[in-house]
Amino acid sequence: MMSALNRWYGLNVVSGLAVLAVSVLLAGTVRAEETDERLAAFKLSTNCEPFSLRVGGLHPEAEAINLSRESIVAAAEGRLVAADLHDPEAHTYLFVNVNFMSEAFDIIVAFKKRLFDEYSGESSFATTWATGATGTHGGAPDAILALVDQSLEKFLGEYQAVNERACSSR
Repeated sequence: MMSALNRWYGLNVVSGLAVLAVSVLLAGTVRAEETDERLAAFKLSTNCEPFSLRVGGLHPEAEAINLSRESIVAAAEGRLVAADLHDPEAHTYLFVNVNFMSEAFDIIVAFKKRLFDEYSGESSFATTWATGATGTHGGAPDAILALVDQSLEKFLGEYQAVNERACSSR
């Protein structure tokens, strides 16, 4: 009799733990989605205020394939102006940098916002969103400029989704 009771009690404990585990997982999923939305807002939300563009310097070897800093600026700035998000005087900025080597490259596109640290009382710019790409250029700037454009498209898509309500009322 005692072993049958223990088995029945043990099954109830196992069943109860299984139900509890499923409940925790489902609650975690909802919280994860909420957290993802809040994190996206933290990374990209600016109330749809335009931002400036900063482009890093380019290695002199880039001239050998007719890649210039000016061509990168023109490509990136054109995308921001078309989206009505470019303000050369804004403090928040999008940073585009192309690291160039003789046969390869690395692109970094980073959104920089001023953040406040409550512990130190300091405020400074920090990267809140970034993407990038690496590859070989084959002796022409086209692949590099196309990937800069793709990186900007990715950024603008995510930025506009987070700031959709504010941007639509501008």
